Amino acid sequence: MDLAVKLNDERPGLIIAYLFHTYLAARILGRLFRRIPVISSLRAASQEKWRSILDRMTLPLTDYYVVPSEDTARFAREVLRVPEKKLRIIPIGLDISWLRSPQVLRNQIREQLGLLEQDFVIGCIARFHPVKDHGTLLQAFKELRESKEGKHAKLLLVGKGKGDMEVRALTEKLGLLEHVVFAGFRRDLPEIYSAMDAACYTSRKEGLGNAAVEALSVGLPVVATSAPGFTTYLRHEQNALLAPVGDPHAVFRALARVISEPELASKIAQQASADALENYGLQACFTAYDELIRELAGNRSRQDS
Repeated sequence: MDLAVKLNDERPGLIIAYLFHTYLAARILGRLFRRIPVISSLRAASQEKWRSILDRMTLPLTDYYVVPSEDTARFAREVLRVPEKKLRIIPIGLDISWLRSPQVLRNQIREQLGLLEQDFVIGCIARFHPVKDHGTLLQAFKELRESKEGKHAKLLLVGKGKGDMEVRALTEKLGLLEHVVFAGFRRDLPEIYSAMDAACYTSRKEGLGNAAVEALSVGLPVVATSAPGFTTYLRHEQNALLAPVGDPHAVFRALARVISEPELASKIAQQASADALENYGLQACFTAYDELIRELAGNRSRQDS
């Protein structure tokens, strides 16, 4: 109701709506109020069946459908039946300069987190949810701790979610409690990234994987699964090391390489940083949306003439 009142008062020339509930409301209200054009933005490469049904039913009410990756575009085409003329791929835009500018020194944030200078810190910023598959990460980390490469390894888990207790229970079961730091939800991401030596994401699927893109942007070596979403922008041994989904031993081997092959780790981190700046900075996102809005305005003018 608040949105309807605001739209009626402001009468915007365009609505750009992110995520399912928001763009569903925007489509309906956009049609009610003078046919305000709507750009819908979907982030995930999957969703519940009932959402997809409503998405398809209201698809005629949106002018464009923006997705962050080719994997999400494939889902939009095949499941949501979005026509090609309405579909656009625009990667997320990150304030990379902010992420690269921590306000607290690395040794200070490490001390706050209970990490030592000699620790090799592997970070994972992700909500505790089955799709993120922390179980595979923990099993891989256990192998790493038992190897010669991982004697100084620590795992930093940042996030919250309904699966928090299950992840903690598995950590205890695997005997890893003294080597895993649960940092909870954090807003000081530049500082958190500065405390890491590498990042690891073992998701089963992703829309794009914002945290992995952030890790690329700050120049961390990244280990990830070859999950839908990640494979859009992560290339094995070029800007990351990839492992099959749900394969702890393969993830372990990749993490061990990051530690034991510093030249490889440096190479992929440098390439990752360059890729992130070129493809996922704010300017790249702004430019893509500017072109899309101009295209929409042109289409509207031709329809009205």
